[in-house]
Amino acid sequence: MAQFDVEEVLDRTSPARDLVHRRVVGLRHELLRRDEEMRRDTADAVHQARVTCRRLRSALATFGSMLDPSVIRPTRAELRWAAQALGDARDAEVVLLRLGGMIEAQDVDVVGPVRLRMERLFRARTESADADVAETIASPRYTDLLARLGHLADAPPWTSAARVEVGEAVPPLVRRDSARLQRRVVRAAAASEGLEHDDAVHDVRKAAKRLRYACESVEPAYGDDATRAVEATTRMTKALGERQDTVISRLVVRGLAASAAAAGESTVTYDQLEAREAQHARECEAVFDEAWAQASRQDLLAWLE
Repeated sequence: MAQFDVEEVLDRTSPARDLVHRRVVGLRHELLRRDEEMRRDTADAVHQARVTCRRLRSALATFGSMLDPSVIRPTRAELRWAAQALGDARDAEVVLLRLGGMIEAQDVDVVGPVRLRMERLFRARTESADADVAETIASPRYTDLLARLGHLADAPPWTSAARVEVGEAVPPLVRRDSARLQRRVVRAAAASEGLEHDDAVHDVRKAAKRLRYACESVEPAYGDDATRAVEATTRMTKALGERQDTVISRLVVRGLAASAAAAGESTVTYDQLEAREAQHARECEAVFDEAWAQASRQDLLAWLE
């Protein structure tokens, strides 16, 4: 297993590969730790494993020019698969807990067997999620991914670009991620309401997370400047993450409403839940807009000059 000195000082004159290697090795260690926790069924382990997969995938995208694409492309594809396989069912599970909390807080009028329908769906989704996780971590494909990451950490397939100093190599790569985010913000602003807008805003969220993870990656060399950028982009991704939860919750609510209507039950509660989530989506988007405007005014990446 590759070793690295976490106390080693990195700065803008360090080889870029040292910075990238620290990130990859650190995240690989983190994923192995989360893997052990998942096998022990530790609370939140699956969520944290998914986040680590996404951070790794993002690092390989941002710094991909420093690594052999024939190795990186399939590794990124497998990290994407793992993140999805570990969590699709749990997304709905989290949303059901959210909706249940709104009902318990009496934020809506409960008409009909709403709690019973949610409890049944919650049990089904929980069983499905547990089965998905167990199947994934027992699969040869997942085992192969861990092996791939081990090879990547032990013997990174560097390109000549990795020998360049951090101060020369990093700024254009991080700014590329920033430009990607800006393009998606513009696209989302022009998108029609409804599904098109939801998809466009979700794309903004993914671009914001890539920029956030890129800034995390370069913190060892750029220090507090990069940390402030991480904090700013975290505010953005948190707001849009909340908004994405409302997108999923509205889909769940519509499904519950359709089942209730087919059974001759009232849909009043579900209609109110959907309306409240639509309002919350607008509020979350407003929080993002404010964070984005503030970051733009302050030139979030001025420290890269």
